[in-house]
Amino acid sequence: MRGVELVKVGTHDISTGRWQVDTDDLRSVVDAFRAGVLRKPVVKLGHVDDRFDGTPSFGYVDNLRIASAGRTLLGDLVLPRWLADAAPMHWPDRSVEALQGFRDTTGREWPLVLTGVALLGSTNPGIDDLASLQELVAASSGRVTLRTPTPARNNHSTIVLVAAARRRRAHRKLR
Repeated sequence: MRGVELVKVGTHDISTGRWQVDTDDLRSVVDAFRAGVLRKPVVKLGHVDDRFDGTPSFGYVDNLRIASAGRTLLGDLVLPRWLADAAPMHWPDRSVEALQGFRDTTGREWPLVLTGVALLGSTNPGIDDLASLQELVAASSGRVTLRTPTPARNNHSTIVLVAAARRRRAHRKLR
């Protein structure tokens, strides 16, 4: 899955408290990744309790980069086919795991280093303005995604995929 939004600049209420992310943090993540400070961040299904440290990873994050005028961290999720197919429906959101103030073996300190991405199903993400994997798949397939407002009691957007018009347009005969 290419171009998955992982982190955005801003203040986020996450499980460990309030987290302020700035452009320097995103730059640190990319620089540390390119320097090979740690292994490629793993992809997990949900956040895992430290007591169960034998939990498998289901892939990794590659090609970390910054987009949206320096305000969004993107990465490519390298996953087994079955998980890539299932993730948009069953784990549409995600949450990052990172180390702050990480000192590498040379003594260099990195403000932020990405260690993992947890795919989330029923749990709400701490960074709530990331595009869902459903939206990413719809955009990459060439389908149009329309977002409609929902009642105030429901904060989730309703997603409507419009593919029929595109198919008709692509298969019409020219005279």
